[in-house]
Amino acid sequence: MTKYQKVVQNNNLVINKENIASDQFFVDTNLEQIYSKKAKELQVKDIPSGKSLNEFREELLKETAVTMVWVRSDQHKKELAMLQFKSANQKYVEDVSSKQAIIWVVPPASALSKFKKVLVDFKQEVKKVEMRNVMAKLEGTSKAKEVVMIGAHHDHIGILDAVQEDSIANGADDNASGVSAVIQIAEYFAKRRRAYARTILFTTFTAEEIGLVGSKYMAEQMSDEELKNIVALINIEMIGKPSANGKRKAYITGYNKSNLGRLMQKNVRKAKVKFSFFEDPYPDLQLFMRSDNASFAAKGIPAHTVSSTDIDFDSYYHTVNDEMNSLDFQNIVEVTKGIIIGIEPIVSGRDTPSRIR
Repeated sequence: MTKYQKVVQNNNLVINKENIASDQFFVDTNLEQIYSKKAKELQVKDIPSGKSLNEFREELLKETAVTMVWVRSDQHKKELAMLQFKSANQKYVEDVSSKQAIIWVVPPASALSKFKKVLVDFKQEVKKVEMRNVMAKLEGTSKAKEVVMIGAHHDHIGILDAVQEDSIANGADDNASGVSAVIQIAEYFAKRRRAYARTILFTTFTAEEIGLVGSKYMAEQMSDEELKNIVALINIEMIGKPSANGKRKAYITGYNKSNLGRLMQKNVRKAKVKFSFFEDPYPDLQLFMRSDNASFAAKGIPAHTVSSTDIDFDSYYHTVNDEMNSLDFQNIVEVTKGIIIGIEPIVSGRDTPSRIR
């Protein structure tokens, strides 16, 4: 999938020799540069009475002329602040084909009486970024159209402020631990001599950390029929440390939204394995909607995340200290085994989870 990243380098606006504060204007464009020293080179408009800023923006998106728009009312100022906030927090965008060049400005007092001098100096780099999900499929037999997905995200948060000269956020627990489990589960099922009724789709998702980008893209590309045929998605995240409830245990987000967790717990109990799955103990963190399972759960699929790390008290979460030496490798092994035993009857076609409620 292709995304675009816009990195602002210059962002200066001077009106009537008065520097405009950065929170009082917003350059709304996909162009790499807008530079002007002449007021007559700009269109100057007000937001029409009765229209919201967003409604007027939809009209201006069709234009290419550099347009300065006065933002006067309190409501329009709130909408401008929201536009600025969204832009600052949206690291990647889908499309940059629109060539609008809009400068939204809360006008200084001097501009209300006369607007003669202006300096617009805006420059940004628009980078094309290729992102990829990684997938492998183990074809089923008698119920091959039905799919069990095993997933984890393979990205992390990149470079942070240095701590003792280390600025790389490695993401050993978040989420190399989950990716390693996907690989081990794939190897287990691939090496088994017996055939499984349902198809297994092993997926590692890109760009989870910036808004579930990879999983959303995948879910949106699938047809209604393909989505209907996904029996379950077991998403694995942060299993590198024992749970607060003790060893050989893992929690499942959104536990009561389908019966997938209860089926997995039934299966490990039936196998007489010393392991258990339990309900997410951190409801206030809303973890069910914060990982890649959410993109598929929104489509009604019984999609849940399995985790063990005590995220509410994990001081290494999203820091440069999330390194390999902080992991409990035996815990990763135990959780991976628990997932395999928990889902084997589902892969075999004997169990079918209920859809998301």
